[in-house]
Amino acid sequence: MGPAGGTVEYPGARITLTIPAGALDNETEFFIQPITNTAPGGKGLAYRLQPEALTFKKPATLTIRFTAEDLLGTIPGALGIATQKADGIWYTVGALRNLANKTLSVQTTHFSDWSFFEAISLQPAMVAADPGQQVSLAVKCVLPGQDDLLEPLTPQGKETALLDPKTLLDPRYIEKWTLQGSGQLAGNTNTGKYTAPAQIPATNPALVTVDITSNENAVGILVSRIFTAPEGISVSVAGGGWTTYGNSGGHITSGESFVMAEQNGTTASVKWQGKQPGQWTWDLTNVIFLLNIGTAQTYAQMYNAGGQAVPSHGSLHVLETGSSGPWIIGSASMESAGHFIHSTPPVTTTTPVKAYFRVKRLN
Repeated sequence: MGPAGGTVEYPGARITLTIPAGALDNETEFFIQPITNTAPGGKGLAYRLQPEALTFKKPATLTIRFTAEDLLGTIPGALGIATQKADGIWYTVGALRNLANKTLSVQTTHFSDWSFFEAISLQPAMVAADPGQQVSLAVKCVLPGQDDLLEPLTPQGKETALLDPKTLLDPRYIEKWTLQGSGQLAGNTNTGKYTAPAQIPATNPALVTVDITSNENAVGILVSRIFTAPEGISVSVAGGGWTTYGNSGGHITSGESFVMAEQNGTTASVKWQGKQPGQWTWDLTNVIFLLNIGTAQTYAQMYNAGGQAVPSHGSLHVLETGSSGPWIIGSASMESAGHFIHSTPPVTTTTPVKAYFRVKRLN
């Protein structure tokens, strides 16, 4: 890029660099390198922009995009951009938020390492628990104390060093803890404990929320999703009890992703297209559920209607694909799953089926 300026964007990444006309004297080669994010409260990857020694004659604009998933455990007003200096410390800089476009932007005249971070968060934002397991929760804050949380994280033109990521939010900003769903919650100022129910609950995941206030004004609500299920694929047929199939695992790819479990001759599997969390409706080839009970019978996401294969009503909801941890987590519901009894002659009926999966990501 030369004196005319332009835009640099890392393919498939969330970061864009816009250089105005007149910021450069000569043609310059730029590099954007994804790196491990060590910023307190950092989300996703950080990015190293080079050449480091370069100084712009006019400020360049660095823009980072965020998604709805990035807001898990935090609030839009707590999002910011930080840069790491030669002393190894991460500093937040004054950033502009565009909530409609889901972007954060900051101006800079030099290159370094940059990160998207959350100043306030409820941790863990998303977690899987065994039935009966206790989960510790904490409200974290990586910015020094300020009188009003509604003020900008950092004013334009100023920098603030981020705190240790284990730092807890001052209790004066916390109004209340609330549990939506099954289990038990004990919230104590800036920490809490959730105890999962003894069995897979009807509503899953449970939501733990923390109301944040400042000077008697509402700032926002932090949310943690706690999914209760044993490791494996758990299935309920026709509203009956849950059966969990172990010996499980899963693979996530940009094409076909799947989870599978096998136990005592029974195999359960779910397949879908894509690698990001999301929701899918059932079809005949790309979004598939199968429960094979030996060679005797099969439950599937489709049924026979007048000699034609028809997808069941219902959906597949993938909550976590392991991008930030080892688990692939999700749920499946079929209002009219096909029940195929492999007899002579074969028998085909329909029945409602629900499933939860919590398996280790193997790739």
